[in-house]
Amino acid sequence: MRKKDCDQESVFEHIWKHADRDGLWSGDDTTLADEFRVSEDEAQDMLGELCDRNRIQRVGGATYIITRWRERDEPGEEELS
Repeated sequence: MRKKDCDQESVFEHIWKHADRDGLWSGDDTTLADEFRVSEDEAQDMLGELCDRNRIQRVGGATYIITRWRERDEPGEEELS
């Protein structure tokens, strides 16, 4: 089985895509290990690096929040100028 690219940008992109509207991602090292086909230690290291770079913060046992989150637009909502 081939490993997916497990670099910081790929992991952050995965978290961003799977975060809720408030920027919360309910996942952990096990979630990432399964997604990227790496060990839980490698996944934990990646989460730690993203926390160190202040891209995410841990807010629970298996929840992270994206820092500097911009809210997603509602589907079909037009931007006012």
